[in-house]
Amino acid sequence: MHLDDAALPKPILAQVRAILSRDADADRMALVWPHPIRPADALQRVDGTELRVVWCASQLAIRELLVAHEREQASGERRLVLLSPFDERGLAQDVLARLWGHAPKRISAWRTLQQLLHLREIDPRLTTKDYRWIGDCLLDKYECYRDRVPIGDVLDFDLAWRALATALLDLDCESVDLDVLLDWSRRADAAALVAALPEPVERHLEDWLRPRLGPQVDVILALWRNGQAGEMLASGLVCALLYAQERRPGRQAMDALLLARGRFSERLLGGAAIAEATLAAFGSAAVAHLERSLAANPRLDIGPVLDAAEHLLASLDLTHLAADSDLLPKGYDLRVAAFTQALKRLLDQPREQVLEQAAQQPPKQNGHAKAMAASLDALARLERHRLADQRGGVRAQQVLTARMALRACQWLATDTPGDATPAAAIQDYVANGGWLDWARSKLWRGDAHAPLSRLYQRLSARLAQRREAFNQGFARHLPAIARGERIADGIVPIEDTLSELIAPLAGERPVLLVVLDGMSQAVYRELAEDLLRHSWLEMQPAEAAADICLLAALPTITKLSRYALLSGNLGAGVQTDEKQAFAAHAALKQVSSPKAPPRLFHKADLTEPGTGALAGGVRAAIAAEQPRVIGVVVNVIDDQLSSNAQLGVPWSLASVAVLRQMLEAAKESGRLVVLTSDHGHVLDHDMRLVQTATEAERYRSPTELPPGAEPASEEVLIQGRRVALPDHSVMLPWSERLRYGAQKMGYHGGGAPQEVLVPFGVFRSVEDLQPVAGWQEMPRRQPHWWALDAGVSIAEPAVTAAAPSTKDTKGTGAPAAGQLALDFAGDKPAAPADETGAAVWIDALLASPVYARMKRRSGRVPITDEQLRRLLGLLAQGGGQQMMEALAQGLGIPGIRLPGLLAGVQKLLNLDGYPVLSVDRAAKTVKLDIASLRVQFELD
Repeated sequence: MHLDDAALPKPILAQVRAILSRDADADRMALVWPHPIRPADALQRVDGTELRVVWCASQLAIRELLVAHEREQASGERRLVLLSPFDERGLAQDVLARLWGHAPKRISAWRTLQQLLHLREIDPRLTTKDYRWIGDCLLDKYECYRDRVPIGDVLDFDLAWRALATALLDLDCESVDLDVLLDWSRRADAAALVAALPEPVERHLEDWLRPRLGPQVDVILALWRNGQAGEMLASGLVCALLYAQERRPGRQAMDALLLARGRFSERLLGGAAIAEATLAAFGSAAVAHLERSLAANPRLDIGPVLDAAEHLLASLDLTHLAADSDLLPKGYDLRVAAFTQALKRLLDQPREQVLEQAAQQPPKQNGHAKAMAASLDALARLERHRLADQRGGVRAQQVLTARMALRACQWLATDTPGDATPAAAIQDYVANGGWLDWARSKLWRGDAHAPLSRLYQRLSARLAQRREAFNQGFARHLPAIARGERIADGIVPIEDTLSELIAPLAGERPVLLVVLDGMSQAVYRELAEDLLRHSWLEMQPAEAAADICLLAALPTITKLSRYALLSGNLGAGVQTDEKQAFAAHAALKQVSSPKAPPRLFHKADLTEPGTGALAGGVRAAIAAEQPRVIGVVVNVIDDQLSSNAQLGVPWSLASVAVLRQMLEAAKESGRLVVLTSDHGHVLDHDMRLVQTATEAERYRSPTELPPGAEPASEEVLIQGRRVALPDHSVMLPWSERLRYGAQKMGYHGGGAPQEVLVPFGVFRSVEDLQPVAGWQEMPRRQPHWWALDAGVSIAEPAVTAAAPSTKDTKGTGAPAAGQLALDFAGDKPAAPADETGAAVWIDALLASPVYARMKRRSGRVPITDEQLRRLLGLLAQGGGQQMMEALAQGLGIPGIRLPGLLAGVQKLLNLDGYPVLSVDRAAKTVKLDIASLRVQFELD
């Protein structure tokens, strides 16, 4: 059988070439070669000489081949090469006499390597007596590393070990460190590779690894020598828990911990004496390695590592320690259990006691405050876990619900005013009730953890009880709403929306009016938060003291209330009526081109047939500047409520895909986007069915009452021009617990605030910096009880939301056209100075020559002197440091605008690049070095 030069092992070919170069007529060459070759009998041509290469397992085979070769020698030039495991001591004299050189030739490892690798020099450390074995090993494994490790003309100590690691451990890495070894250890065959290491290699591993790993080599070698090479990461995770520096248990627990450490050492480390600090450092390194790996590749499968670590903890009877791990799934489960216990202690406190404590005791002595602090701590630990960070996952939703639970508890700890005016009741629901109902909708779904789910049921019952009380109070104002009494600025009857709000806006900018049929205040709050995440900013009238709210037509059904919204008239209508009335609306026509009247699209118009993509005609209309006003009706919420599937939908741009596509088109044309609805809804949370004469879901005719009878205790009879029924009277349930129709997910038509109070929000893209006369961007405004993070709020900020400046602010750093100006409505005073006299040095700064020079040098910056004064005052209140969200609230600007503003301030204050003002984006904090500012600007 003929083979090419590459078929035989390179060391054999190199040795044969060396013999032939010394004796061109050499024949019957014998080489010591311990391993069989395949094929065992082969023909090989080397440098023009034909060879027969045969591997012989016995002396008899060698003798027979020699005899046969002597008979054949006269008939050809073929040479014989014999390979066998025998040296001269293992062969008889008659055999030796026939061999070239009268003895089998040992392959010289270093000489052969020099020939194979074309080496000019070999590190002297490798040729010492202690390392004589390394040449044999490198030669033996040459085929395993020759194409993987680039070796020049000098073989040094590190390169030799790299070649060995590649060949023996399949560890092909230029530089070995702990991270590399931890990553390699996840291989299924890691333990087998280490177990198969030749004895000299295993004995000298420390020489190779200690300079690279330091003290950690003790842990690595102990694991390897104890058959645990494949469990390095699992062992590291356990070490991180067993040897945590902050762990200071009681005596009994410490005794158990010490015993567990001993068992761990015996079982995994073979009893090696390793310092606790080294094991703790190894654990920290393993955790950090996994966290970095997951950050680089969130889909990395580390399940086997986590399973092995949990199994090891269980075998040590230390499963409870998993609660301290941000990675182990069992740790997440234990943290859920801990949160459950903390929430139970919080809910076990009667509300009356909570209110009494809040009024009489300082926060540090307040039992409710302590229980809330413990719950917040348990929540923070839950949020830190890796599983909680998987956006959109089941556990991420579980954590969101846990946050909602604590927010609801904080709301329960607030006092509710008694007899509120209609305006106060409506504004309270808009400012608080919608947020609370968002939380309630999440809590109602419960939790997979049964004890926590039962607590959510308890909490939901308390919230429902207070909601019922509020709704009953709100019912007293329904007659005034029905009569059409004007309640307050910003509370607009739905039929006046086009003339009072949309038309004036369209006079300034093109408008996209999006009517999300059935959207409640709760859904609006959830959706608005997602719009903010997608860089859409909410706006409000410059002088508004509260959010705008629309009052639905009564009863709160689509054919009445949506028609009122889109026509400007009270009455009943269908889609055709809505289109005609919208296009003919007088106020809208006034701000529209005669050639491009207002245009309205309904559900059937919005998407391409057979797909969910926005219809091309709708996209083109929105992306163009005309028509000036475009309305669209999106039925996704009402459709969801009409189903009987108990499916919770997180309301976002992802779940309302057509809205996302419309927003993209609106951004192209610079349209303002208005999100509103025709009415809200109530969810079916164990509602009670009341049979009626009609199929209406949440209203009925007064004619159903027997003569002289009164409405039920959960209903109210109202009359007035805004009751858009023929006789202008209707009976509505004010309670959220009553339904008249077949069971669904949700209902509308009644008189609960969730149905009557319609959200209204104006949004623009963050890329849009042009002023809108009479309107301003608003900061992320949430109820005080909604915030769960320490340091987010500043007490009594006393500022209004930011507005684009239209004033002549010459000499005060006014921004040029096209820049966003952060203007504070009215002439509000600057932020209150602290007791250290911040106002004095702030005045001195703004008047200093150095500051004037920095302003000239910096050119245009998006901040005025008064705005800078307020920013510095807020930072001074916090001792020179504030959270970014707190600053945004204090300045009255959207948080997304803050980085640009701070960049402008850094241009003004960071003299010669010195970080007077610094921003830590990871910690979300802003720091002002007041002492350095005084020095740099020569204020002292």
